[in-house]
Amino acid sequence: MTCFRLSFIMLFIFLSCTFWAQVLDTNIVLSPVKITANKEIFLVGSKLEKLDTLQLKSISSGSLNDAIKNYLPIYVKSNAGGLSTIRFRGTSAEHTAILFNGININSLTLGQSNISSIPLFIFDKLKIQYGSSASLYGSDAIGGSIQLENTPRWDKGISLGLEQYFGSFGSLFSGVKAGYSDKKRIFHLKIYRNLIDNDFPFINTAVKDFDSNKFVKDTTKNSSQKSFGFLEEMYYKYSDKLFFYSKIWYDNNCRQIQPNMSANYYGGDNAKIENKHLRAISGFKYYKGMGKFTMDFGYVYDYQKYNQNKNQIISTTSFITNLNYYYTKLWGGILNIGMLYKYIKPDVYAYKNDIKEDRIDVFGSYKKMVIPGFEAIINLRESIVVDYKKNHAPSVGLNYVMNLNKSRKLILKTSVSKSYKIPTFNQRFWYPNGNTNILPETGFNYEFGANLLSKFVFGNFNFSINAYQMIVDNWIQWINLDTWRPVNLKQVKNSGIEISLNTKWSINKFDYQTGFNYSFTRAKEVKSYQNINSSIGKQLIYTPVNIAKFFSSIKFESWIIQTNIAYTGDRYTETYKVLNRYWLWNIHLDKNILMSNHAINIGVSINNILNKTYQNWEYYAMPGRNFKFNLKYNFNEEE
Repeated sequence: MTCFRLSFIMLFIFLSCTFWAQVLDTNIVLSPVKITANKEIFLVGSKLEKLDTLQLKSISSGSLNDAIKNYLPIYVKSNAGGLSTIRFRGTSAEHTAILFNGININSLTLGQSNISSIPLFIFDKLKIQYGSSASLYGSDAIGGSIQLENTPRWDKGISLGLEQYFGSFGSLFSGVKAGYSDKKRIFHLKIYRNLIDNDFPFINTAVKDFDSNKFVKDTTKNSSQKSFGFLEEMYYKYSDKLFFYSKIWYDNNCRQIQPNMSANYYGGDNAKIENKHLRAISGFKYYKGMGKFTMDFGYVYDYQKYNQNKNQIISTTSFITNLNYYYTKLWGGILNIGMLYKYIKPDVYAYKNDIKEDRIDVFGSYKKMVIPGFEAIINLRESIVVDYKKNHAPSVGLNYVMNLNKSRKLILKTSVSKSYKIPTFNQRFWYPNGNTNILPETGFNYEFGANLLSKFVFGNFNFSINAYQMIVDNWIQWINLDTWRPVNLKQVKNSGIEISLNTKWSINKFDYQTGFNYSFTRAKEVKSYQNINSSIGKQLIYTPVNIAKFFSSIKFESWIIQTNIAYTGDRYTETYKVLNRYWLWNIHLDKNILMSNHAINIGVSINNILNKTYQNWEYYAMPGRNFKFNLKYNFNEEE
């Protein structure tokens, strides 16, 4: 492993030196190299959504949590203290793969990501893939996957972007983007800092004043957050056939642990958690004829310290090597074969032994147009955790495109896929409660969808409907059997329907866009492996049957007004108490001032306009009506 680490570090140094050594050499003229998300083309038969520029712009100083809660029919279990976990199609927080440039950044100890700590400021593309995709992305992608990406912009010269906002409850965000690009190289640096006191008032429904027979008025305590980080990107084009890149993302966030309503009123501990993350990836792409070879080296370091206690540190270090070969004319189709190797070294105070682990994935995909309009794919993946288990993840998908007339087409799609989730290190090795005999979770996903695309004189219209059924077996849960212990507790059956409607049109100086997303989700336990039958047939906790999101924007000359309305249905808690449904309404207004390559944007947002009282997590307060003001400046910088 020492040689591997040394090779990895040397590659980063080589790429950095190569980049800067070429800065003065401007005599070679190269055509642009188009960098594509190659794995995405093998998602035939699956549902894939992308947030557009206007949507990302309105929440650029926010987090991944803001994108989902405003625009997507996916439930997020969250409090106001900076902890948010995703529930994709009724699955658990551990069943969604969060990918940064193809690297899964979910915690290896907890198995999930806190999506409130993922800033949108440093990314310009957000893609959401619904349903199982383990055959492409590996472990965790049972409910879906989320891809965080950036697009290199060649030959743009110097660019600069500044963003500042301040808002209610002591919130403050500052961001800087600076870069340089020509025909051969790109350097881009994004730095951000976020602070929030989170001292908002709320009605404390856990404490009642019996004299007035009313719930008391309270103010949140111990809920502040602060974060700092940067993303550095470098791209170097050696020739039309050879391309190098490296990316380094560092994030340091510290959040106080928000108390529940009772502890907030009567007083509790002032606990906090500090997290540090370093994610780096570097590699090259080589094109020759109809083929392309890529090689990537990744490094991920996660660190967590609870309450400043140096004796309770949790950290993991991962080294990743990913090899891919693409060939675009094999029997008239596209082939991808490859291998991924990951070495993991946790350093956790509660692990008894010195743990090290090697994981090897071998995969292949093939896509072919069988007849005009009819496209098929097959994806295969074999995942090996050395000294533990093997996992298989095949999938097949079909798309059929029907051109109804010159302006309308109908796309029918279907897919069947198997997925898996490797148990976390905590579930296997936490001493003395870990379970080394625990089995991986497995999922089977069946899906059918239809997408109608229509163009008319003033704009376009897009309607889609998807129906799915998913079986998740060997579902892992911590339960108290004399002692708390993770077990393969149950089998869960999830089924549902998702509807999406988007339209854009322009008349005179007005540009109008509106969209609607709806999901109906039934997620029930159908089998128990521990003779615990109390929840069989019931909707899973924190899984609303109905979620709906409506959003619209109107642009007139330099003015833009956007609004979104989100509905979340009833949810069961751990005690099977019902958390009531609620509506949230937000509005955002922008004024753009353009001067040659310079742009100034002034904006104001009002969130929870109706000042609704609601809970996403039982007895954890959420903020009422709040405001945000932002100022942005860009020079030759696209948002």
